Amino acid sequence: MVFDAKGVDVSLRERLGWNPFFAAQVAALTRTDLEFARVIEEQRGLYRVSGDVEGAAEVSGRFRHDHTTAADFPAVGDWVGVRDGIIHCRLERRSRLSRAAAGRAVEEQVVAANIDTVFLVTALSGDLNVRRLERYLTMVWDGGAVPVVLLNKSDLSEDPEREAVSVRARLPLVDVVVSSALRDFGLDALRPYLRAAQTIALVGSSGVGKSTLVNRLLGRDALRVAAISETDGKGRHTTTARQLVELLGGALLIDTPGMRELQPWVDDSAVDAAFDDVAALAAGCRFSDCAHAGEPGCAVTEAVDAGTLDVDRVEHYRRLGREAAFEERKRDKAAASNAKKQWKQSARALETLYKIRGRGE
Repeated sequence: MVFDAKGVDVSLRERLGWNPFFAAQVAALTRTDLEFARVIEEQRGLYRVSGDVEGAAEVSGRFRHDHTTAADFPAVGDWVGVRDGIIHCRLERRSRLSRAAAGRAVEEQVVAANIDTVFLVTALSGDLNVRRLERYLTMVWDGGAVPVVLLNKSDLSEDPEREAVSVRARLPLVDVVVSSALRDFGLDALRPYLRAAQTIALVGSSGVGKSTLVNRLLGRDALRVAAISETDGKGRHTTTARQLVELLGGALLIDTPGMRELQPWVDDSAVDAAFDDVAALAAGCRFSDCAHAGEPGCAVTEAVDAGTLDVDRVEHYRRLGREAAFEERKRDKAAASNAKKQWKQSARALETLYKIRGRGE
């Protein structure tokens, strides 16, 4: 073990992904009263942390007052400053995986923070949906992590390699791995991403085998796995809380409960990043505002006509672009509304202050 001047096990922090990016933030804070730890589990606003301190923690009242959006609060993978079981600050994130929160509220939900690689897990037993994978990709690229598509449950497919070839053709810029966590097949291809102190997140729909995959990577049955339903042929995701676990080789892995709503929290640039091949062609269109819907001189349409670009991929690119623009307009309206409310509150507070001063005179 290696200890710092305060007697803290520095090697544990480094095992958990601590690096100069976070150390520089702590130095700038000049808060000698805080110890720093990583959030390794979250359940309904309660957190379990590990690092300088171990155990349960909750955010302070001041933190709740100063941070008004859900995205400001700690997520699994975040580094936080703790004193006596109370979280007083959250360090800036290197990356994050976000989506639009479920429901009508215009709000970002951070699924995981400070991740290096995201395994996008789907099953070859009927769950395979390339459009859904493209939605995941927009989230991952926008958050600053590297995506890897994992086609799991290959043992339930009659021709897994044929399906993989189709996915690779549709997603040319992403590593696509075929596996069967149940049969312990194909997992060696993931080793390059499982380096010590590197953080990997598992994302995918319920029942695609993420818990089984975690157990295989851990080398033990740490997560409960439910059987396939005989009525609909689907698995039941048994992970109920996001949590970070350390693998035998030192890599850090975050499992997430299955996502029922998949509205990415992204803008147009994130869509372009996920569809880099389409965006690169679009740069050659005659008109800068080309909608790729039959306009003259459209390089994208020409590629579709030539058979070098999948027409469904183009349609999904256009659809996600429209959705991203729509969500961005909603966020702008929400931000303007919140600013107006804050201005009114400040004005009322100032008016009250003037009245109090007037009575004092």
